[in-house]
Amino acid sequence: MSALGRIALAPVSTQAAGAGWSAPAPFDTGAFRRTLGRFATGVTLVTATDGSGPLGLIVNAFTSVSIEPPLIAICPSRHSFTWSRMRRSERFGVNVLGAEHANYVRHAAEADADRFVGIDYVPSESGVPRILSAVAFLDCEPIAEQVAGDHWIVVAQVHDLLAEHGREPLVFKDGTLGSFVGLEAQGP
Repeated sequence: MSALGRIALAPVSTQAAGAGWSAPAPFDTGAFRRTLGRFATGVTLVTATDGSGPLGLIVNAFTSVSIEPPLIAICPSRHSFTWSRMRRSERFGVNVLGAEHANYVRHAAEADADRFVGIDYVPSESGVPRILSAVAFLDCEPIAEQVAGDHWIVVAQVHDLLAEHGREPLVFKDGTLGSFVGLEAQGP
């Protein structure tokens, strides 16, 4: 366990306080999904190992949480069989995928896909699979997990990292994979 120890996340009420509160109207989940799709995210392959070998899960809900101490969060589905196996691991890796991984992600995002076919990896110092062609890698220790609707919020302390500069990350937006072009690169 890290020097931070385990962190307990407290549930937060989403109901309005006071008189006059009423239940929300039925929610259009399709519109919600389309609206969230307007926010571009990176694409990661979260990796771990268990007694059967390497495990991998495509996750685009990944974010930094804190610089000091170095914390990140991922949000895997509560319905993921792979995460149910990975969450028992003492460490997991976050492999930030590059634009050249688009075809790989299309295959690896399928529920029963072998996520280690067609991609080279080595074990990190902690034994977590590190994808050799990833644009960045973070070796993480989970310190908190909270149910959040149909997903988990998993907070982890980063123990080691690698980054390769000069390559474009893979980006997911509106259900489409692509790459990032900075405004500076477009010129006046």
